[in-house]
Amino acid sequence: MPLALIDALWSVLGVYITIVLYLLAVLVIWTVIFVQKKRPETILVWVLACLSFPLVFVLLFYAYLGRDYRRKKMFRNKTEADREVASALLKVRDGYFALDPSKSGLGTSESLARMLFESNRTFLTNDNEVEYYNEGSSIFRDMIEEINAAKRFVHLEFYLIRNDAVAKDLREALVRKAKEGVEVKLLMDAAGCHKLPRGFFNELKDAGGKTALFLPSHVPLSLSINNRNHRKLFVADGDTAFIGGCNIGVEYRGEGPLGYWRDDMVRIRGSGAISVEKRFILDWNFAAKDELNVQDYAPTRPGKGKAGLQVVSGGSDKISRPIEEQYVKMITSAKEYVYIQTPYLVPSEAVTAALVVAIKSGVDVRIMMPSKPDHPFIYWASLYNAGELLQSKVRIFQFNKDGFIHAKVLVMDDSVTSVGSANFDNRSLGLNFESNAVVYDKDFALKVKAAYLHDIDHRCTELTAEEYGKRSRVVKFKESISRLYGPIA
Repeated sequence: MPLALIDALWSVLGVYITIVLYLLAVLVIWTVIFVQKKRPETILVWVLACLSFPLVFVLLFYAYLGRDYRRKKMFRNKTEADREVASALLKVRDGYFALDPSKSGLGTSESLARMLFESNRTFLTNDNEVEYYNEGSSIFRDMIEEINAAKRFVHLEFYLIRNDAVAKDLREALVRKAKEGVEVKLLMDAAGCHKLPRGFFNELKDAGGKTALFLPSHVPLSLSINNRNHRKLFVADGDTAFIGGCNIGVEYRGEGPLGYWRDDMVRIRGSGAISVEKRFILDWNFAAKDELNVQDYAPTRPGKGKAGLQVVSGGSDKISRPIEEQYVKMITSAKEYVYIQTPYLVPSEAVTAALVVAIKSGVDVRIMMPSKPDHPFIYWASLYNAGELLQSKVRIFQFNKDGFIHAKVLVMDDSVTSVGSANFDNRSLGLNFESNAVVYDKDFALKVKAAYLHDIDHRCTELTAEEYGKRSRVVKFKESISRLYGPIA
């Protein structure tokens, strides 16, 4: 075949391929606008991507992260099963749950408790002893102690488990307990634990324990890759629970490449543990195709404390965004101060607006964030957002460069504290499966506040508008590119 004819055929084929790619790009934009009905800022990001990058990469990226229709179908059955477990929980509520926040004695925090109940069916418990942790070594030590003391069951749910000394200590404790006849169940996120050796928990299974993976996939372009279970939960015997932001690995006790590590969890002793257990059962039943009943794991007795507590959970199986609503309500309810810790500062428009409103209302708003990246793209987007908030007089503090802050904490007005897994970014607010504990207790709030202020005095440097203005052109370029794709979640 003459070379001229081959060149002509290739040219024609190239035209047809280009036309097909553009038609597919138009279909993507049409789907994002009219079918998925995504937020305007997300739509603009997809349009910008189509204009800025080769269409074949944009289409692959959309196939990887952007599809919603199969996601909704995937979680439809989960929603029905969740309702059944929630209904079963009502049967054991007597003595544990205060269904009417107006009778809870929360005072000015009553409206927050009511909103969380109405938006997320987050039952309020009032008999909890709560303990605050902000270092991984003490978290792991006491978690192992609770496993050793368990008599009935131990349930764990974590996003990430490393193949290291901390995980092996945990495994050893779980194996020992399973051999004693205690029920042991471990739920892991398939993406977060993908580096864990396949047989890492074989000894636990041989001892009678059970494990499950949340949304596993055997193909690279999985529909579920963009919807991860980011929760960190632990329940022992129905009346003790941990919830927060700490995964299982040596870096969480400060022995990783990022150095000293700040992370937070709260230990709950009391009826609030059943709310954590409910969350575990919902996720376990979905992942393991099981039918655990929350009534079988209820506390054997009411708690001895006085702290009020609600567990707020969000995820891509919900139409609303409960965690975003929680953060907005807490920020706008503050009268004196709002102190926030987050590794990622890519807030939604609603959360940003709430922060600005709080500042304009005379509230002392402070945000603590890292001074170095663990995920560069998110870090530069976070730094850009920090600069925007500085203009509104929000005070920004960067954790020192010899360490990293992974905590997700909000404390306000010496009265209410949120400790959990949800970052202040669009992924946590809308895509990932997250859970926060909202604690109504002055003593607990004061402890968290004191730890926060200690970090500001000893481990942080305040980022001023003047310092921020001295950024190099390279940094400004990184920020400009990164911040454009923050809303793509």
